[in-house]
This record gives sequence, structure tokens and C-alpha cells, in this order.
Amino acid sequence: MIVSRSSMPPAGWARGGHAIVAPHTAEDPAAAAHATCASALRLAVEWPASGVVVVRIGGEIDLATVPRLTELIRQRLTAAALQAIVLDLSEVSFASSAAIELLLHTQRRADHRSTKLFVVPGHGAMLRLLTLTRLRERFVCRESAAQAVAEARV
Repeated sequence: MIVSRSSMPPAGWARGGHAIVAPHTAEDPAAAAHATCASALRLAVEWPASGVVVVRIGGEIDLATVPRLTELIRQRLTAAALQAIVLDLSEVSFASSAAIELLLHTQRRADHRSTKLFVVPGHGAMLRLLTLTRLRERFVCRESAAQAVAEARV
């Protein structure tokens, strides 16, 4: 099981979407810690408008979590009527170089499907990573998911 160093409570995460929490088993030694620690990877998927999906990601993005994120985003990008995808990364507490690979891969897939991609880096780990790598300009970044959704509807 992946255990987070984040203190964000998972309860506020669903916001009407479907919450996905990292699985654990009863025999997992870290399972006892799960009651007091949030999962390292928190995901919520929302469809705020027709053709627009918001994927909220929180916790840690690293080599262990990227395969799961890649699959989730791939599934959303294959939706028939998808016009825009918003990746809300504002609650990411840790981002390795694997996060950059995830964003670049997602951008390639979105471009291939002629789908708009909006990134909400927030003010923490993702913004620092995009700034350090000088890749912020490569993505359409917005301050909030609501702002990205409003622009996607136009």
C-alpha cells in the first residue's frame, strides 16, 4: 500500500464525482496507518458539462502511481464525445519526473484525438516542476478547474 505524507482528508475529494482510493488489504502492514493517513494517490473524476471531464489528482505522482494514472486518463480520452479534459493537479504534494512524462503523454494523446487539454498546476509541487523544467508554457495552464471548464465550454 502507498501511504501519503499529505494531511488532506479524502472525504472532500468526491465533490459529486467518483472517488478512487488506492487499494489495500487487511494483512498489509500499512493498513493500520490508513485510518490516520490519507492515501498517497487520490483521484476524482467529474463530468461538469457535456464533453468535458475533470480529473482531480492529489497526493504523490511517481513511478509507482503513473501507470494507474495513465490508464485512467487513457480511458477518459477514449470517450466518444470528449471535447476537453481538465487535469486538476493543484493538490499534488509530490511530483517526480514521471509526472512530466504523464503530462507529455496525455498531451500527445489529446492532440491525436483533437481534444483540448487544460492543466491546473496549483501553487505547489506541480507548478514548481513545470517551472523548473520550463515546460509550463507547453501546456494550457489555468488557475482553477472552474476556469478551465468555463473555457472548455466555449
